[in-house]
Amino acid sequence: MVLAIFIVGVVLIGWFAPAFIVSRMPTSGGFAVASIIALALGAGFIWLGAMGADALGIEDQRAAFDRGFNAWKIMLLIAPASALHTRRRQMAEGG
Repeated sequence: MVLAIFIVGVVLIGWFAPAFIVSRMPTSGGFAVASIIALALGAGFIWLGAMGADALGIEDQRAAFDRGFNAWKIMLLIAPASALHTRRRQMAEGG
């Protein structure tokens, strides 16, 4: 169950955070900044989720973090793809 929550959370952060950042930072550097910030947000989500799972007694913190880190690896593909998609859409619209 914890792994499923991590996967859903990471996918949502990985798609919406870079799109939000790139839409507010429409420079070529916004792509890289958005990807890095999204990856950091995802890591924080995993870390806090692992601590929460341990506090609730659902799963050991280390085991939950390991599972979450495996889910976080999805963001290595999703975050840059979302940022690039948003940037290309902006360029097509003339922004």
